[in-house]
Amino acid sequence: MRLDGFEHATGAHCGSTALRDLSTHYDWGLSEPACFGLGSGLGFVSLELPTSPWRLFIGRPLWLESAFFDTLDVPHTERRGDDWATSWADLRGHLDRGDPVMVFVDLFHLDYYDTDTHFAPHSLLVVGYDEDADATEAPHADADAGTGVAYMADSEFDEVQPLPLSSLREAWAATDMLPLDNRYIVAAGDPRADVGTAARDAIRETARYMLDPADAGRDTLGDRLGMGRHGLPGMRAFADSMPDWPALEDPTWTARFAYQNIERRGTGGGAFRGLYAPFLDELGADAGLDESFAAEMHGIAEAWTSLATVLYEASEAEGDMAPLLEEAAERVHAVADREERFYEGVLAALA
Repeated sequence: MRLDGFEHATGAHCGSTALRDLSTHYDWGLSEPACFGLGSGLGFVSLELPTSPWRLFIGRPLWLESAFFDTLDVPHTERRGDDWATSWADLRGHLDRGDPVMVFVDLFHLDYYDTDTHFAPHSLLVVGYDEDADATEAPHADADAGTGVAYMADSEFDEVQPLPLSSLREAWAATDMLPLDNRYIVAAGDPRADVGTAARDAIRETARYMLDPADAGRDTLGDRLGMGRHGLPGMRAFADSMPDWPALEDPTWTARFAYQNIERRGTGGGAFRGLYAPFLDELGADAGLDESFAAEMHGIAEAWTSLATVLYEASEAEGDMAPLLEEAAERVHAVADREERFYEGVLAALA
C-alpha cells in the first residue's frame, strides 16, 4: 500500500524536508525553512568517533524533529527502544490509518544511496509498504534482500524510493554513529500553537542552547549518551581539535568530511546557517525581530562557507595540511564569537 495523495519533493535537509512533506500532507502551510526554524534547527554538536572520519560535527541539534512537534504543540507519538517486530507492527498500523511515519536511520544501509559511508541520524518518511514485493528489484538491493519493501520519501530523491525491509531493519537499529533504537515520530493532529508565538519560542530556545547547552531544557541525546560537545562550547572545542588532525589515521578524509558537513550532506549550505537565515526572513518579524537579524545570519552562513573552502583545500593538500587546519580553526573561533554576539542580541531583543 502507498498513502493516497502523498506529495514529495527534494529539499535542503533531511529532517526539515520530512517535516515540510508532513506539512504539505496535512495542509499546515509551512515551508522547509519555517519547519527548520520552528524545530529550533540551528545548533552545533561535536563528536569523537571510534572509526574514520574520527571527528564529526553537525550544525544542528539532534532533537530538531521532536522540538518541531513540541513547539507547535502538534499531538504526536514518539517511540524508541522497541524491537524490530514491535516497531514494524506499529509503523505498519500508522500507515494503514493514513499517516506517514518519520524514522531515523543510518544512511549506510539505504541501498538506493549505494554508499559505503555511515551517516546518522538521517530522518525521512515511510509512506507505504508491500510485504509481498520482491525486494531484490529495489535499487542496488543485494541478491539476498528477500521479500518485502518499504517506500521512503527521502530529501535527496525526487521520487519515493523502495527499500528492502531487511535494509530498513538494519538502518533503523544501527549503532555505528549513534544508537538509533528504532525511533519514530508520527503526527496525531494539527498544530495548536500560533505560528508567530512558536517562532519566537523556537528562536529563544536556539539562542539559549547555543550560548549554554545546559539551558536547552531538552535531552540532547549526545549528553545522555556521554557523547559530544554542544553549542558554542562544542564549536570552540571542535576548533581546538583541528591542529591535532594530522596525527589521525587518514586526516585527509577527516578534513573532507568536515567540509561536506558544512556545504553538503543536506545542510542547506553554511553549516545549516544558510537554511536558518531564510526562516528569519520568513518568520523573524512575526517573532518580534527586525530584519537586521536575518541579514546577520546570512552573513554568518557566508562565513561558514568561506571557512569550508579552507577545509576543502586542506583535504586536497599534497604536503603539510597543518597550516590550513590552523587557519580553519581560527575561522571557526571567529565565527563562534560572531554567533555569540548574535544570540545575545536575539535574547535582548526578545526579552
